[in-house]
Amino acid sequence: MRTRSSFEICTPLGIFVIACALSVPTLVIAIAWMSIGVCCLGYRTLADFPADGVPHRWRHGARGGCLLFYHLAWWPWYMRRELHEFAVQAKARFARGKLLRDHSASSSQESDGNP
Repeated sequence: MRTRSSFEICTPLGIFVIACALSVPTLVIAIAWMSIGVCCLGYRTLADFPADGVPHRWRHGARGGCLLFYHLAWWPWYMRRELHEFAVQAKARFARGKLLRDHSASSSQESDGNP
């Protein structure tokens, strides 16, 4: 795997700072995005995240905070299996609910004597 550059690791933090400084709505969206990331990933140390392509100097010391922010900003990547399972379950529930509504509508038409 290719090594990530310092620019690539710091980009999410830079985007977050710019979004917070831009306007109040983008501040709210940025904080909500990171809050969801923290809630989804929970407390994890840097050792729990993949180390492929991350230089050793980023895993220790003050740069570790920037690297942790990088991982939190990409939380959907780490939650992709759970998000896929949630989408499949939601789709099944929606289809089942639609089927029940269609069935109840057709049975009520039959009871009214309408074909």
